[in-house]
Amino acid sequence: MDELKQPPHANRGVVIVKEKNETVESPLVSMVDYIRVSFKTHDVDRIIEEVLHLSKDFMTEKQSGFYGYVGTYELDYIKVFYSAPDDNRGILIEMSGQGCRQFESFLECRKKTWYDFFQDCMQQGGSFTRFDLAIDDKKTYFSIPELLKKAQKGECISRFRKSDFNGSFDLSDGITGGTTIYFGSKKSEAYLCFYEKNYEQAEKYNIPLEELGDWNRYELRLKNERAQVAIDALLKTKDLTLIAMQIINNYVRFVDADENITREHWKTSLFWSEFIGDVGRLPLYVKPQKDFYQKSRNWLRNSCAPTMKMVLEADEHLGKTDLSDMIAEAELADKHKKMLDVFLADVADMVV
Repeated sequence: MDELKQPPHANRGVVIVKEKNETVESPLVSMVDYIRVSFKTHDVDRIIEEVLHLSKDFMTEKQSGFYGYVGTYELDYIKVFYSAPDDNRGILIEMSGQGCRQFESFLECRKKTWYDFFQDCMQQGGSFTRFDLAIDDKKTYFSIPELLKKAQKGECISRFRKSDFNGSFDLSDGITGGTTIYFGSKKSEAYLCFYEKNYEQAEKYNIPLEELGDWNRYELRLKNERAQVAIDALLKTKDLTLIAMQIINNYVRFVDADENITREHWKTSLFWSEFIGDVGRLPLYVKPQKDFYQKSRNWLRNSCAPTMKMVLEADEHLGKTDLSDMIAEAELADKHKKMLDVFLADVADMVV
C-alpha cells in the first residue's frame, strides 16, 4: 500500500547523543513515559533518598493521596505516596510523562540513566505495577489514518482480539482532525495506542498544525506482570530491542493481502518491516525537562495575567500602586514557598 510509505520530514525537538559534545536531532526516539513502582516499607525517607536520590527539603508534603494512600510527597509531577503505618501497601512512586522528563534532569545531573533507577528500585524491593514506553516518530513511517484503513480491511495480524479508534472533523469545512488507534483492552496488562501527536499538541496549545509538522506517537502501556517482565529485560539487556520488538512486533503486524495463501502467511508490509527494524535501534534518551511547576505558571499567565495587566494600566492612568501593593501584601503559603525554593535551586542542589 504505497500511500503508507512517506518520505522523511524535517527532524524536530528530540536530541540524542552522537559523540562527545556533538548532538544530532533524531526523527525516531523512545522514552519512558509513565512509572508506578511500589515498595513494602513505610520508610519514606529511605525511598526518596536511595531510589529517587532527591532531597526531601524540596518536596511538598500533602496530607492526602490516591489509590488508598494517606499522604504524598511531591516535586511537581514526581510523586511519592505513603500509606498508614498499619497498611501493608507501603510506598508508591508515580511519575507521569512530564514527571519522567523532569526526573531525567536529575538522572543527568548524577550522570545516571533509567537503568540505574530501575536497579535502585529492585535493590529496595520495588515492584513495578505500571511501565509505559512511548515512541515519537517525526519521520512518520506510516500515516495513521491509512494504517486504520489497512486494519479495517483485515490486513493487521494481532494477538489482540479487539481494536478501537477515534477521530474528529470540523463541521464547518469537513477537515479531519487527528486519528487514534487502540490495540487491546485498557483493562489488559498490555495495551497499545497509536495517534497523531501533532494534532493533539496543536489543539492543546493552540499552535498551527503546520508549525508542528508530521508527528506520530506510539504508546506502549504495561501493567503488573508485563511491566515487571519489561523492567527485568531492560536490566539484563540495557537496550530497547526486546521491549520494542516484544510489545509491538509480537502483538501487531501489518501485512499485504494475498488471495493465493492463507492470512497468517501474508507477507509483512514493507513500511512495517522498516519501522520495526528501526525500533530495535531506538536510543533511550530524550532532552530532560529542567522547568518545574510550568503548569502553575501557565495558569497564572492564562487566568491572572490579563486581570493584572488591567489593574496595572489603571494604576498608571490614575497614578496608583494597587497592583504592586497587592503583591507586596500577599502572604505566601507553604506550597508557594516550596515552589519558590525549587524555582531558585540548581538541579544539583536537589539531588543526594
